[in-house]
Amino acid sequence: MPKLWFFSENNDYQLEDDEKGNLSFMIIQKMTISASATYSSIRTGILSLTPGDQKCRLYCSGPRCRFCVVVTGQSEIQAIDGLYSTWITSDILAMARLQVEHFEKLDIIEKFKINHIVSVINLQESGEHSFCGNGNLSSGFSYDPEKLMHGGMYHFNFPLPDFQACTPTRLLDIVKVVDFALTLGKIAVHCHAGHGRTGMVIAGWMMFAMGMSPSQAVDTVRSRRAKAVQSKEQVETLHKFRLLIRNNGGMIIPKQKMMLISEYVSYNQKFLCKPESRLYGKVPKIVYTAMRITLQKMYSSVSFEIEDDYRLTIRCGNPLPENKSLDEQLLDAQLNDEGHEKTQFWYSDQVKNGLTISTIHRQLQNEDFRDILRLLDLFFHSTFHQLTHKEEIYAVLHNWDQAEKDWSPTFWFLLKCIRQMPRPLHLALSRLVAKWFLRSEVDLAPRIQQILSPPVSSNE
Repeated sequence: MPKLWFFSENNDYQLEDDEKGNLSFMIIQKMTISASATYSSIRTGILSLTPGDQKCRLYCSGPRCRFCVVVTGQSEIQAIDGLYSTWITSDILAMARLQVEHFEKLDIIEKFKINHIVSVINLQESGEHSFCGNGNLSSGFSYDPEKLMHGGMYHFNFPLPDFQACTPTRLLDIVKVVDFALTLGKIAVHCHAGHGRTGMVIAGWMMFAMGMSPSQAVDTVRSRRAKAVQSKEQVETLHKFRLLIRNNGGMIIPKQKMMLISEYVSYNQKFLCKPESRLYGKVPKIVYTAMRITLQKMYSSVSFEIEDDYRLTIRCGNPLPENKSLDEQLLDAQLNDEGHEKTQFWYSDQVKNGLTISTIHRQLQNEDFRDILRLLDLFFHSTFHQLTHKEEIYAVLHNWDQAEKDWSPTFWFLLKCIRQMPRPLHLALSRLVAKWFLRSEVDLAPRIQQILSPPVSSNE
């Protein structure tokens, strides 16, 4: 297995696949255009050496701090009137820290609700910038988070040192919460001014959820909030975060093959938030997502009701007219590609465009269902050794062996999903499933086709 090369000159990085399309070999090369800090190394060094309680006295003008003084009517720098704030995306607001005056005079909670903001992400350490504006309350912050929560909002605090960064793993923990919070509604993110730490976290989320590179993410944030992502450490953290995604469980296809599906589920675990992890259970996210998106391309509506690893109810709406003329033999020829070369190139291009375990749904929902199923074929072929053997799988199929196998939740999930698909797909997918689990379709593929007609259950 080739090694990972890391050229760190001038902190400029780029990830590329090798020219042979080897999916597990990533090269990091120096590039001419990269994300860079807005603060010089000298300025960052001076700030890092200045004691925390002196920073606001020396550099922030203390009580006259422009980020802590509440002034209304400055729409060019206030997405929400009276609050130094900018919409980075339609759902993410970057802002300076809140003040007591925002609650007492401007009814900031009502303003948040009008803008559909339901969560505040606080990146400050307790007690920091105690001399800025009107100082801090007993909560350790310039406002009382309890007031937000009493007003029906969520408040998440991830303390990060001022002008500094965090480890890539810590950033991953934060952006997973950001991603979850966005499922509840819009969010507001702040540190002190809403520039450095705030910009880093929002850029990190864009890398995590949208597949952006560090430079793309930083440029996007700065296009809306010019001073965002300030220090060299914050920029370096974003580059290291990209390495974490690429080399520590964030990719669909790992570097080395695995013996068990449970190994793969664990491999991806750190990139899933808890609700996601509970949803997929023992089934890999790529399998769940590929099956669901494929079904959505076949019917007007699709719903999954999952009780446990074996109890899944799928309800589909009306068949879409474009799929009524599918040809069984043509689909079989299109999907059973033994060489995988075209799919490898397709996957490699998708990775360059940001495809990771976190961006699967966003990137695949507009792809042709054939490409999605071919990706699933490449996934099983490249990720696992033979998952079971003929005697074991037949014992499970005939209910001779009722003990749960590592592969069985994924196997039954696939069969239940395939059963809902148009019949012309059954031949091709029966052959694929047989090869995914046995590396051979002999005998098993016809048996799977028989199973697809009556209801499928683990007790069949």
